[in-house]
Amino acid sequence: MITQIVIAWIWGHILEYIAHKYLLHNRRRFSFAFKNHFQKHHQAARKNQMYDAGYESIVSSRFEIESLCLAAVIHLPIVFFFPAAYLTLTVSLVSYYLLHRKSHLDVQWGKRWMPWHYAHHMGPDQHKNWGVRLPIIDLLMGTSDFKR
Repeated sequence: MITQIVIAWIWGHILEYIAHKYLLHNRRRFSFAFKNHFQKHHQAARKNQMYDAGYESIVSSRFEIESLCLAAVIHLPIVFFFPAAYLTLTVSLVSYYLLHRKSHLDVQWGKRWMPWHYAHHMGPDQHKNWGVRLPIIDLLMGTSDFKR
């Protein structure tokens, strides 16, 4: 069971990195996702020093919530073979949303506890620092450039 939890926790971070880098920032292949994420979310965060009013209501962040629910549904068959892994992945999806939301509503909190995500939005290169919850995959892949 511990193995399931550890693997699912790591997979959650890998999935977050892949989705953020290759789906949400890919204008050519995934224009709808790009428009919802990069053009709306990044533009609001950049304009308002990281603050994004779109997180004030659940309706405003509907695209992100639906995307996370889709990820949970896609991974649903795992529950039949590795229930602890599926539960861990589901917790990862929920924590992603809650932490991401908090970092954009409480900017000082986000700057302090998620500086890599702050750097993703406010740094010179918005195409770095793909991990939201933790920068572990960015550090492994060499795509981190945040400075404390």
